[in-house]
Order: sequence, then C-alpha cells, then structure tokens
Amino acid sequence: MRKNTAIVYRAGYTPNHLLDTLMVRLEVKSDAALARALCVPASTISKVRHRQMAVNSSLLLAAHDATEMSIRELRNLLGDTETKYWLGDLDFGRAQERIPAFADRPRVLHTAAPMQAHA
Repeated sequence: MRKNTAIVYRAGYTPNHLLDTLMVRLEVKSDAALARALCVPASTISKVRHRQMAVNSSLLLAAHDATEMSIRELRNLLGDTETKYWLGDLDFGRAQERIPAFADRPRVLHTAAPMQAHA
C-alpha cells in the first residue's frame, strides 16, 4: 500500500495543472510522451496525476532541465507556495550531542604574518 504525503491532500495542490502546462510547453500529447521527454518512468507521471505520489525534487529538476523554467515557477504551477521546507526527521538536538569535546574551546583566529621584504 502506498503512503500519501500530506501535500497531496492540501487544498491548493494542483499537480495536474503542472503536468498539463509541461505537456503544452514540451509540445507532447500524452503522459507517456511527457515521461519520455522528462526521462522519468511513465508510472511516476501516472502516480502524480492520480495523487498517489507527490511531485518530488527529481521530477521538478527534470522539468527544469527540459523546459528551463525556474523551480519557483514550477512550484507555483504546482500550487506549492510554501517558503519554508520540512527537513524530514532530522533531530538537531541529537546532532549537537555528537560534537567533539574540543569544540568547546575558544576559537583561535589565525592571521597571516606580515610579509617581509627579502633583501
């Protein structure tokens, strides 16, 4: 069973608008032709169109490479207007525990020695 992400259910999320715009821009007539133009599996396009999968970064980059549209422009077509990004399950508190003990020492800035003229 596939796990849908929360963005798939968001009110403004419109993957079909993005896919249809890409089809017009790349002058292709079917999802299979769009998949070939973007060099992605046809099943990926189908899953995105039927909201079984969210548009991921690799699909956005493929669309960017094929159309030279900016990622921001593609995300706007998608209806993804978030300005902040979710970083997954990163636990920043745990990452700080792994910092070596010597990191607590004061930082010493090394400055370049003044150049001396050679005689």
